[in-house]
Amino acid sequence: MTNELVLSVVIPNHNYADYVGTAVQSALDIRWPNVEVIVVDDGSTDNSLEVIEAYADRITIINQANAGQMPSCVNGFRRCTGDVVIFLDSDDALHPDIMTEIAAVWSDAASKFQFQMRVVDAKGNPTGSILPQYFAHPTPEDIRTWVATTGVYPTPPGSGSAYPRAVVDQIFGFESDFVDRAPDSYLIAAAPVFGDVITIPKPLVDYRVHGLNHGAHLHLDDSRFAREVDLTRRRHKFFTEVASSAGMSVDAGALNRNLLFLCLRAASYSLRPDIHPIADDSAMQIASATFKARAFPQGFSQAQRTSLFLWMIFALFGPRGLRRSVVSWRYVPTARPQWMRRTLSLLRVVKKAPGTSAGRELA
Repeated sequence: MTNELVLSVVIPNHNYADYVGTAVQSALDIRWPNVEVIVVDDGSTDNSLEVIEAYADRITIINQANAGQMPSCVNGFRRCTGDVVIFLDSDDALHPDIMTEIAAVWSDAASKFQFQMRVVDAKGNPTGSILPQYFAHPTPEDIRTWVATTGVYPTPPGSGSAYPRAVVDQIFGFESDFVDRAPDSYLIAAAPVFGDVITIPKPLVDYRVHGLNHGAHLHLDDSRFAREVDLTRRRHKFFTEVASSAGMSVDAGALNRNLLFLCLRAASYSLRPDIHPIADDSAMQIASATFKARAFPQGFSQAQRTSLFLWMIFALFGPRGLRRSVVSWRYVPTARPQWMRRTLSLLRVVKKAPGTSAGRELA
């Protein structure tokens, strides 16, 4: 029975004393009878432990020497007992009804429950953005097809997903030479192999953008794209290894149909060709692959696929002095000129957040 499900919230933390209290309190405020909260402090040197220990009578605390985010999540997972696990970044916050929403769509065939995230600033104020956007509600069958043909599907960052315990156990236990600091690199990539990815198209988590995030851009870092290209290639290799072990077929050319990867590849090549990680790459190769990739559904509307291709043309072939601005408009939504925000909204490339004007679109 779904009302007997136990939810485990595992919160890895390193030097986020300003935010971790809000994350812990949000987990404790979940309106569900069976919730356990495990906080793993990863050798913080600020006053994080002092903040965390204020909740000591209601949570499990693991205090470890600095080892990184992934080992922290593994250690927290080993201590938890829940049927469902959320790995909550210590600068994010859960909404109180999150488990009620998961229970309402519960399926024993599910490998992941994913939900939208409301973007907030450093002080917790909503920015008007929501991640990811859904112009259509993706079904598990859609997602299974998309990952087999393009290696990608629309997904929120790490805190925006909940996983059945057995699925986490399988993914964390899979032997591979893929190494990344973040658990979502493994979980998001491999989840479609193990069952149905069920999408709940409403915001159930606050995603805080404060300038120190590993995943979100508040200011453009030109060298970051080379790292993201390399990570995406290695993560895709991990996904194909997991899929192969389970008898799931993935098209050989899937990665070069992945529009998100191609955008990263274009930004890396355009801004920092000196450190671009793909040898003998060229602007024409990237543009040609993107033109072909538009034919493959992967969670984008036709208008979005067309706009991404046009963006890429300007990023790769536009005046050199303009290219950095063009890349910034894609990856730092707050940098977009007002006219562009309105145009993207009118063309339904981006949506307006409920209650906002066309000038404050979803990211």
